[in-house]
Amino acid sequence: MKVVRRSVNEGFLLAIETPQGHKVFPATVPGSIHTDLIAAGVIGDIRIDGTEAEQEWIRNADSAYSTQIPAQSGGGKYELRFDGLDTLATISINGAVKLSSENMHRAFVLDISDSASGAMDLKVEFKAPLPEALKRQVEMGKYPNPYDMPYNYFRKMACSFGWDWGPITVTSGIWKPIWLTQWDEGILDEVGIVTDVVDGVPQLRLRTVGRGRATTVEVVISGHGKEKRVRTTLGSDEVITCEGFELWHPRGFGQATLYLVEVTLLNAAGDVIDEVVKRVGFRHVSLDQSNFGDRQMFAICVNGQRVWAKGVNWIPDDPFPHRVTKEQYADKIADLYSVEVNAIRAWGGGIYESDDFYDVCDELGIIVWQDFLFACAAYPETPEMFAEVKEEAHQAITRLGSHVSLVMWCGGNECIEGFQHWGWKEPLAGKAWGLNFYLDTLPASLAAFDGSRPYIPGSPFSTVKENVKDFSSGTNHIWDVWNETGYQRYEEYSPSFSAEFGYNGPGSWRTLTKAIGKSNLDSRDPDLATHQKAFFGMDKVAKGLVREFSKEFTQGPAWYFAAQLVQARAVEVGLKHFRSQYETCSGSVLWQYNDMWPAISWAVLDSASSRKLSWYAMREAYRPQVLHFSGVERKLILINDASVAWSDVLKVYLVGKNGEVLESSSREVSLEPRSQASFALSELFKRAGISAIDGYLIAELGAIRTARRVLDAPVDEVCAHSVEIQERVVGEGVQVHIEANCFIYELSLLPELVALDRVDVSAERITLLPGESIDITIDCSSAADAKKVASRIEEITWSLNRLMNEK
Repeated sequence: MKVVRRSVNEGFLLAIETPQGHKVFPATVPGSIHTDLIAAGVIGDIRIDGTEAEQEWIRNADSAYSTQIPAQSGGGKYELRFDGLDTLATISINGAVKLSSENMHRAFVLDISDSASGAMDLKVEFKAPLPEALKRQVEMGKYPNPYDMPYNYFRKMACSFGWDWGPITVTSGIWKPIWLTQWDEGILDEVGIVTDVVDGVPQLRLRTVGRGRATTVEVVISGHGKEKRVRTTLGSDEVITCEGFELWHPRGFGQATLYLVEVTLLNAAGDVIDEVVKRVGFRHVSLDQSNFGDRQMFAICVNGQRVWAKGVNWIPDDPFPHRVTKEQYADKIADLYSVEVNAIRAWGGGIYESDDFYDVCDELGIIVWQDFLFACAAYPETPEMFAEVKEEAHQAITRLGSHVSLVMWCGGNECIEGFQHWGWKEPLAGKAWGLNFYLDTLPASLAAFDGSRPYIPGSPFSTVKENVKDFSSGTNHIWDVWNETGYQRYEEYSPSFSAEFGYNGPGSWRTLTKAIGKSNLDSRDPDLATHQKAFFGMDKVAKGLVREFSKEFTQGPAWYFAAQLVQARAVEVGLKHFRSQYETCSGSVLWQYNDMWPAISWAVLDSASSRKLSWYAMREAYRPQVLHFSGVERKLILINDASVAWSDVLKVYLVGKNGEVLESSSREVSLEPRSQASFALSELFKRAGISAIDGYLIAELGAIRTARRVLDAPVDEVCAHSVEIQERVVGEGVQVHIEANCFIYELSLLPELVALDRVDVSAERITLLPGESIDITIDCSSAADAKKVASRIEEITWSLNRLMNEK
């Protein structure tokens, strides 16, 4: 018989001790305690308007999920496969304990053949994570991390214990599907597929594991007019060459060509009794770590070509990852694609991302760096932990290894840095803290089950120095900008690969006001502060405003606009600076792209998919062709990352603080493909002493314009906000025509101040010279919202001019 797999997802009940006593609720599988209680109306949805306070009790509550599986007819073996149990689970069948687990990140299989002939009472009991973690912390001693939460004592998503951008949930539940499997002749337990290109020939490594009498495996690789059939034996690990198959290329280097791989298990009669289908691409990945001077490159190369990573860091897209749909992944990654992103880092405090996530990246040619799931902590090196990490890595590598977009593995996030620089050595008192996972366990698993991709033990990481924070090689994380200095500090750094850096700012006005149930945002409001999880985050946002503006902003649209402006400026300057170091720096991976709840955070897209001003700054900085006034000297840098020359008339303007054009000039310029050029201000202007002028520099080449203030000092004066606005509702959108009566800096439309649902604006932070005009489109979610936005167009139109002159 052919293997039969059926989802077990009906009739589940959740039993839990609540503050009101023992309760039983309908349960959804896959799901979690929190989402079942949200569905029952017991708590609010923390992703929308729920609070941490109302659900704090859940982290200390034991719970149990139960259902009855009907009696099974027919012969053979019966098994239950649990794809994901979060986290301290005990499984019983008809009252008898069959399995215990404590790893959210791996699957477990339970043989139920002796029970399947009758109805089976399935019960999955979850021990409350927090009390157990605290108990282990007492028993084992404290293993440090930056947060006052013991997330590092078993294998659970670290950020469910809270992070400096996310809420504390510490949930439990059956977060991935349960499968009832029936088989007799044979079964494919595991199909590992890894592709590579060796000496110009595409090849596919196939590793199969299974059970039963059937041992013949047939492999069919097909697509784009090509097909290859191979027969092999179950349990083999072999390489299949695929001469003539086309290569997969990352974005900007060619087509992301994919092929179908069908792996079937055949019985003695040649009938298919089990099958696995995957999509693959063929490419070779390497790291360029060549030396130059006393430094070393760190460049991801695909098919021998260096890919300059225009990247973002990705966190779990929901506090409860089981809720993230294939469509949600597709929408978010399409949004990234629209702003020229070609690289994503899946961060180590979250999850091994879903196949849906990787499928989209495979299709779009976006390269992915996947952390193993260790983050910002020392981890106990116990025999039990070694066993769990080994099997977790085995399963993660096997599941994700076929995805061609996955180009690099990393041992974890900031764990080695923590040991070296965060004061862990004294509390650890010589105890092993996880290094052997990164140097031995994980590399051994990769050697056994992958072997085709680069691996680094952690990030940040130096490839030539013991100090992982060394800037001469490897990957770097830059956080003094947010924690201590202004964003101008980015321009003092020359990393080999900037893997983390970012600046904090508020999510959409609409998202945050809805979350706190108020019509206004006040930076001094404790309710708003609950959505700022960064250490001293509100103070740091305030200090950033003081560095940029002489005027004080604390609440309302003015504070909101000012705080978003500073975040956007930081994102633009940081990304453009690292891109300008093309010869020595090979990537900028912005922290962070997405948010999992309404937050004041480093995200450029908030939890409701509203674009912050920093999103538009990222779009500006990641264009193939970029202009940037860089550094203290405000040198103009031209970056052409396109495959064609960039030739046009370069126009530059020097504008005084009162809006007068002090000087302008123009010249013909031409940049070769994938090249850069720069001009000192003395080459662009005749006027001497520009660096002391309180004014603005503007450059324009073709359709690209950039502007930056000359001085790195708080602005105290700018000409009044004077614009003529014409608006017109067209369906669910608003067409806006704006003409400047004077110099206007960072003109931005903020429809989220009045709209009831999501809005998108075609352009933000626009610089206009006197007499210039621009057309902007606001896309609303309904015609009614479009009419509302249009009726209040002047209210939502902001600029630095308005910010500094409004009383």
